[in-house]
Amino acid sequence: MKNDKHQDGAGDSWIPTSCTGCFNACAILARRNDGKIVDIKGDRRAPSSKGKICGKSKARIADMYNPKRLTVPLRRTNPEKGIGVDPMWKEIGWEEAIDVVTSKLAQVRKEDPRKLVVASFDIHNYTAPQSFGVAFGTPNYEFYPVSCGNGLHTAFFLTLGALNAEVDLDHCNYILLAGSQYGHGVNNNTLEAIQGMADARRRGAKLVVIDPVCSYAAAKADEWVPIRPGTDGALALGMVNVLINNLGLFDREYLKGKTNAPYLIDGSGKYVRHPDTGKPLVWDGKENRAVEFDSGSCDPAIEGNFEVVGVACQPAFQLLREHIREHYPLEKVEAITTVPRATIARITKELAEAARIGSTIEMEGKTLPLRPAAVEFKRGVTHHKNGFFNCFSLMLLNTLLGNLNVPGGILGTNPHGPFGIWRTHGDKDGMITTNLYQATSGGRDSMVAFMSPYPPNPVSEPKSLNLRDLFPVSGFLPGTAAFAIHDPEKFNIPYRPEAMILCRTNMVLTNNSPQFQADMLRKLKFIVAFALKVDETVEFADIVIPDAHDFEKYWAFPANLPAGFQKPGLGDWYFQTVQPVVEPPPGVRNWIEVLMDIAERLGILGEFNAEMNRMTGLVLNDGLALKPDVKYSMKEIRDRTVLLVGAMCGEDPAAARFTEEHTFLQGPKKTIEESYPGAFYDARAPIYLEHLIDVGEEVRKVTRRLGMDWWDTSHYNPLAEWRPCPVHEEDGKEYDLYVVNSRLPLHGQSYTADNPWVDDICKRTRMDYNVAMHKGTAIRKGIKDGDLVWIESRAGKVNGRVRLTEGIHPECVGIFGVLGQWAKDKVIARGKGTHINSLLKHDWSMVGTLTGQLDFCARVKVSRDTGS
Repeated sequence: MKNDKHQDGAGDSWIPTSCTGCFNACAILARRNDGKIVDIKGDRRAPSSKGKICGKSKARIADMYNPKRLTVPLRRTNPEKGIGVDPMWKEIGWEEAIDVVTSKLAQVRKEDPRKLVVASFDIHNYTAPQSFGVAFGTPNYEFYPVSCGNGLHTAFFLTLGALNAEVDLDHCNYILLAGSQYGHGVNNNTLEAIQGMADARRRGAKLVVIDPVCSYAAAKADEWVPIRPGTDGALALGMVNVLINNLGLFDREYLKGKTNAPYLIDGSGKYVRHPDTGKPLVWDGKENRAVEFDSGSCDPAIEGNFEVVGVACQPAFQLLREHIREHYPLEKVEAITTVPRATIARITKELAEAARIGSTIEMEGKTLPLRPAAVEFKRGVTHHKNGFFNCFSLMLLNTLLGNLNVPGGILGTNPHGPFGIWRTHGDKDGMITTNLYQATSGGRDSMVAFMSPYPPNPVSEPKSLNLRDLFPVSGFLPGTAAFAIHDPEKFNIPYRPEAMILCRTNMVLTNNSPQFQADMLRKLKFIVAFALKVDETVEFADIVIPDAHDFEKYWAFPANLPAGFQKPGLGDWYFQTVQPVVEPPPGVRNWIEVLMDIAERLGILGEFNAEMNRMTGLVLNDGLALKPDVKYSMKEIRDRTVLLVGAMCGEDPAAARFTEEHTFLQGPKKTIEESYPGAFYDARAPIYLEHLIDVGEEVRKVTRRLGMDWWDTSHYNPLAEWRPCPVHEEDGKEYDLYVVNSRLPLHGQSYTADNPWVDDICKRTRMDYNVAMHKGTAIRKGIKDGDLVWIESRAGKVNGRVRLTEGIHPECVGIFGVLGQWAKDKVIARGKGTHINSLLKHDWSMVGTLTGQLDFCARVKVSRDTGS
């Protein structure tokens, strides 16, 4: 392939890079003609997307050449800030912009560096803003109020040893999706999942989708099961009841050897432990006595009542069985979820039978369990105050089937990393934990947002705005800082934040209650934003610095993190990068290089480079590590990280296959253990969360000592439970419907809405810019198809045009994507669609204090817009 990249923009060539329009980071080829990108296509050589792309990728050309794109720095002249308030921008020079930013940040650092907040969702480049924050001296270096799932990631860490999870579509024959459109244009490995789902369906796999909305996935499923929003956890526990107490269909041997089901529990709810070793005890059916859980040849009981040294106790499974039988009979679950009990019983039986408990498969000369049935879930399940237990309850179904990290089941992404960098293993109690972040960052946790939730983290007075110290068992914590920025005294934060560095996170638009977000931002004295375009949050900035488009920059590498965003199961490891295809507009640079300029001016470049070494792993190689007194370009950093990964791959020379013509490294998973680690690691998944008891008590003590009597610790329970959302307990007479949201595959977060090509497609579809309502519900309200309506909650009021359908739960109103945008410069997106977040409360009463999950439920009333 000819690459004329260095011919000053002349000629016609295809340049390899990666599209970053979503987490998938597809390998692409960008056609450049006379210095302009004129086409995008997939790179067929790539092992991930295999030459396929989606519409977002081609549409990103229009983002580059949008006439509203920023090309010069802006300074605010209007001191007033608010939603819809004109900042009255004044164009300024680059040097003036950097001088102002440096001066403001220097002042903050002199007074108290903790007053700086770094707010960025540049997720594949998280190393740089975190490194800047550490060098500056602030613990508040990763704030992005996204909503993908505090409960979700925590549940996956605990059961799979990984950040994310996907169904093994290569072998699965029964796929149950709850609040998810996996395999239908969304998720973490979009194009691979689309192909995998198509192949599985072609093979005869059955797909059942549980969702209030007949989504893209539900529309193509064998069966769609409408459900009342926020009740998936109750449904899951009803299904667990059917498995355990009705059908008796569960993997008994798996529960004995790979979970804490046999661990003996005393009257306090805690493990019965050996008096000398402290190890949890199980009841050995062979010897008829209590032994340590890891005693070699014992046959542990998972049912029964026993006595150990005069203490009455039961196996954890017995407690779960009794708990489920008492609290989740099908008639109660039907009343909670609106799903008929016969349907619950039937799909549970289908799922269990499809799992083929006890079956095996031969792979690479080894015999592995085969469990070709799995439950997968995502945002729709976790977006509730009790989101963690909603997710954990669905994972209980997978655990009972014995399908964790084995062929056909639910796979973590990826519990065992390439080249032995990280491994899932058992802790002192035998429970799953991981050295992932310590291994990938030279001994540091790689991100404040993503952390292993087990063993629990220490509890103390909060030191950072995300309140990590008060959420010791949360695996994901990016958005709680909004509350502490708004009201630091409430959380005993000993300083008041004053400045923010902002890039790639539009919290005013994408989080609950724009007014709350606006009030929070107004409390900051100075905001510098790096942006391609002025959006709803950038309108609150004091200085705006233009950022280069991804097709104009280098990334630190890689574009697709194996720990979370790379397909698990069979296949290769692969590492892609992003490189420039064309030059940015004059003066415009990669925001991270500008950040490094500021670090140099502040005198913290050495600290920045040291943290970058730790974060990228360069600290592991003296020859590649960044020197403290050198300011590097992103290309130089990228080249060094490529050499490091190449060395791990065993390449000699290390980067022999990574050139400007070939922008990814690829290598086989060396053992079947890297693809399906579940049969190999010595670690157990929990069905009983014993560690929550002591942790909850510690959180209670600390919060009471700090005067936070309102901090609820009642969620710290060892047994899975469903709790209603706050809005479930509201009077539903006036606000009689629930508002729900569904993802649109052609949209990536919020930034695609202002793309003219995407907009053209949205206008051609029936639902994207409209509001969905069930036909029967509309008839009762006198609403007709095409009517303009007002949708009002206790938090806000929006309008939209109704489209009637039977593809939505009768109790719901459906709003799609993150639409209804209003920023002045969004000439395409402005005013199109309906903004769901304006209907959602942003209040501490909506936060689950176990994982910090914010509830996205709201009751609404709908009426015709008679004034339109």
